[in-house]
Amino acid sequence: MVFIYTNPKFINPSENGLLNLLSNSILFVMTFVSLGTLQSTSTDFFKLDKKEFKDFFTTGLVMPGIITVVATAILFLFRGYLQRTYDFPYYFAFIIPLIAIFTFCYEQLISLIRNKNQTGLFLKVSLSKTFLELGISVILVVFFAWRWKGRLAGITTTYIITTIFAFYYFYKSGYLFGSIKKKYLYAELVYAIPIIIMQTSVFVINSSDKFFLSSYTNDHNETVGIYGTACVFASVINVLCTAYIQYLFPKIYATLSAPTIDYNSLKRNFYYYLLVMTVGSAAILAFTPFLYHYCINHKYLPGLQYIFLLGLGNFLWGIIYYFYSFLLFYKQKRKILLLSVFTIIISLATNYFFISRWGAWGAAVATTVAYFIALIVTLIAVRKYLAQIFFNKPI
Repeated sequence: MVFIYTNPKFINPSENGLLNLLSNSILFVMTFVSLGTLQSTSTDFFKLDKKEFKDFFTTGLVMPGIITVVATAILFLFRGYLQRTYDFPYYFAFIIPLIAIFTFCYEQLISLIRNKNQTGLFLKVSLSKTFLELGISVILVVFFAWRWKGRLAGITTTYIITTIFAFYYFYKSGYLFGSIKKKYLYAELVYAIPIIIMQTSVFVINSSDKFFLSSYTNDHNETVGIYGTACVFASVINVLCTAYIQYLFPKIYATLSAPTIDYNSLKRNFYYYLLVMTVGSAAILAFTPFLYHYCINHKYLPGLQYIFLLGLGNFLWGIIYYFYSFLLFYKQKRKILLLSVFTIIISLATNYFFISRWGAWGAAVATTVAYFIALIVTLIAVRKYLAQIFFNKPI
């Protein structure tokens, strides 16, 4: 869809900048809406029996709903500031939390399908969502000339449909209408604190550069649109990472849940993952200049200079995320908390330092520097698990 979405006839760079800020705002609200429920669902699915998991899953739907209402109220209260600073329309105060809760439901759906190893259904749901979203968006953008609003309408409509299917799947699988238990609410709230901060750190290191860039430029988000498009191309590496992680994490969790942990299996999984990420990232970075020169509008060509740094940053994040699987499985709350706070500080500091001086180029530099420092600190934090994988040392 890059042919359409970068064509000023349909969506101009400023509008793409606004859409980029919107999508990142949804990710930020999603951090609080999801709490630690998505991570707990991925791990506790393998730990709890069916009855207990049903109660846990039902309980896990309560807090996201409450937080969605609270988030809507807060955004509505600050709607004037968001409009002045980022050109957000007032109705974004309602759209952002709504899509965030729908995204949460979709992620829960995908997580359960993945954990149950229903590969055929996983493929159907993922592809259906993609083609539905793109199909509706293209019709509204091209044939009805809704421009960026058509893109937004396509996203919203698709998430409504996938949420309806998600609840149908939850019901058919027997995960709804369990008992709401205080112990799960309490456990999730305690676990949620480091997870929220971890997700906030992910948002800050992945997305805060766009908000800094918007604040330091006065071109109605045109620079954000050009830079954000470069981020989209570089994030294909992150898509590769996420796709492999969707397959790999359940295997890691299942291995760690076994009475005897197969460390050789963990080692092989890491080497395969590293190989796929390295080859895939190199291929993506090599192919992207062709897309820039022959497939998208020339207005976005300045963004090509940021691709290598942004791609390197996404590659480093893929390695970081692999090692987070151990911290999440063993619920190392203190380590997750400390790592996340450190990442937030480093990311904000590098963004402020480089973007205030070098603009969009500084944003690319800041991203890579922050990811590199985060990787070093993460390796230090998980050194015990590195010893388990490579030297078969038991916990």
